[in-house]
Amino acid sequence: MRPALVLALFLFGCPIVVPQAAQDYNGLCAQFLVANDLAQADAACDHALEYQPKYWDALHNKGMIAQARGDKKKAKQFYIEALRANQHMKSSLNSLGAMSMEEGDLKTAAEQFKAALVIEPAYLEARRNLGAVHLQQKQFADAVKDFRQLLLVDPNLVEGHLGLASGLMGQQQFDEACPVLERATTLNVDDDRAWLMRGACEQARGRQAEAKDAFERCLLANEKNLECQQALKVLTSD
Repeated sequence: MRPALVLALFLFGCPIVVPQAAQDYNGLCAQFLVANDLAQADAACDHALEYQPKYWDALHNKGMIAQARGDKKKAKQFYIEALRANQHMKSSLNSLGAMSMEEGDLKTAAEQFKAALVIEPAYLEARRNLGAVHLQQKQFADAVKDFRQLLLVDPNLVEGHLGLASGLMGQQQFDEACPVLERATTLNVDDDRAWLMRGACEQARGRQAEAKDAFERCLLANEKNLECQQALKVLTSD
């Protein structure tokens, strides 16, 4: 017979005790979520919450289920409930930040991503999202800092190199940005976004042959990329 293990979280001197059964059913909920079986995921999470209504992980998963169903209002409510149960739920903060970002509230999104990073500085998704917010706000120096920190944690993350290059290009630092994009295309030769950016970067510093090669490589990766088609057309017509 399986031992009755529990989790206990102490907030304001009052513990929230999570029985093993709640953990087990929440784990099942997470598996169904990965399989995109939302009905079964919902049932499993509901069962977990019957054992402990304030179980933060199950509440977060309920938010993910609601968001997958397109009910953003309910999803937000579940993420907030998860945070009320456990103020260290970095995943709920990140999800709320992503929703704020979608709604165009970049200031709130940045605050939520920063709060998640206070909890876990190596949280890659929140760091990437914060960098994306700073790019949208045209706060390029901050974005560069974000993506440099992201790459310290995972130096092989293509998204990190693209974000870093975007921040550098936003500051007209093309000589620094182009080698970053070269690294991105080395990491993934099939990423047409990286080749497009690399071509634009090379073009910006007057290296037309290198730009042409990058745009051609972009079309090898994705022959339907209209931006690369247009860029190559303009470049070869000059």
